[in-house]
Amino acid sequence: MNGLRFMVRKILSPSHFSDLFFSGDIMYLDVLGNPMIVLDTEKGAVDLLNKRSSIYSDRPRFILYEMIGWSTTLSLMPYGKRFAAHRQLHRSYLNRTKCREFRPMQTLEARTLVKNLLDAAPAAYSDLINRQEATFSTGVVAQIVAGHRISSDDDPYMRTTQALRESLGRSGVPGCTALDFLPFLRYLPAWFPGLPFGTIAKECRPPLQWLYNFPLQTVQGQMENGVVKPSFLLVQLERMSENPESRSYDDIKSAAAAMFGSTIWSSVTVFILAMLLHPEWQVKAQKEIDSVVGQSRLPDFEDRQHLPLVECIVQETLRWHPPTELGVPHRLMEDDFYQGMFIPKGSTVFANIRAMSLDESIYSSPKHFFPERFLPKPTGKGEPHFVSAYGFGRRVCSGQHLADQSLWIAIASILAACMISNAYDEHGNAIVPETEDVMSDGVSSHPNGFPCVISCRDTHFKGIVLVSVLDED
Repeated sequence: MNGLRFMVRKILSPSHFSDLFFSGDIMYLDVLGNPMIVLDTEKGAVDLLNKRSSIYSDRPRFILYEMIGWSTTLSLMPYGKRFAAHRQLHRSYLNRTKCREFRPMQTLEARTLVKNLLDAAPAAYSDLINRQEATFSTGVVAQIVAGHRISSDDDPYMRTTQALRESLGRSGVPGCTALDFLPFLRYLPAWFPGLPFGTIAKECRPPLQWLYNFPLQTVQGQMENGVVKPSFLLVQLERMSENPESRSYDDIKSAAAAMFGSTIWSSVTVFILAMLLHPEWQVKAQKEIDSVVGQSRLPDFEDRQHLPLVECIVQETLRWHPPTELGVPHRLMEDDFYQGMFIPKGSTVFANIRAMSLDESIYSSPKHFFPERFLPKPTGKGEPHFVSAYGFGRRVCSGQHLADQSLWIAIASILAACMISNAYDEHGNAIVPETEDVMSDGVSSHPNGFPCVISCRDTHFKGIVLVSVLDED
């Protein structure tokens, strides 16, 4: 059984696709009788998942997530009326216009992230970085979902999402686990060698049920006490009171819990790694910020259009190592033909987002971190932003506008106030992590662990950060 698990993980790991198969836009695999299609190029994904979304928007069964109780979340549920209703709930609160209202809150959370990183300076290691960036990401979502502000690592929202994230991190990519190919394995006892699924499901159920129920209880308590704060759940409860048939408690709880699936924290960690390995871009971006913003304040969203290099660093972070390297698979709902190939109904269809980010026909030297590739010629190369990071078709990430804002304000704030540099071992040698060695394969792809030092660029920036946090509080 361990051999099967190794084979599945090895073959279906996105980091190995390009080495194992060479067949243009599309590749076909038959894994234990399961037809699987892997789309290696953006063109193939757009042609099928976008232009033919009416038949490519379903999901296959995810047995492990059924065991956990998360198969009804927006990103995993089957295509149909309930999916459309949940997607509309998200779009009504996470559209581009609505997300502008969240900018002051996101700015405060980004400043708090910087303050926490600097409070630990000069020796901030990757476990601390991951924790603080997860606090930032979860803090933004908790305020949007339930009007709750996270004030410490011990906050129940932090404890719960961290426990869920750690357990799911061992589960593998949805659609690529041994359970997805051999569903009967779910009925074997948890002690059976090589089968962690029962243990993972048991670990995940309590925090998941908490995420389904507690945010709603929080908002209902706010309403009873007359201290309501703007939130997604508040809006849904108010609409339910006006029209009880418009939605159910199960629907709004599920839609709210799905928002905690944000992977933006992993992109902030990738940015830290990129600055560690390519410090020249950190210096260039800081010069741009100083020339546009000065050193008496930190960047805000009004500065975004005037900071093109910072924008390029944000976009290159998403391209260099996308937060989801292998998109959650789609399921074909009827027979189809593409480029002379017959694709049978029921095929599991993967968008190999990692391969798209490394497409040499679109991106020159794609493994190299080169933010200026996005600038217009002749300064840059005029290459397109990597929008594939957010998915395709009717399954595109409903929180993409929120994620974009969070990532930009976090990166701009860190660049303005912090200096990221190498840690040193006991012999005085700089510790330089190998990128491929620290990146994980799983639900989201993120650096597992790398030592580094985060310090304040100048002592007065620490005061600016502190004042900005206290003023907003």
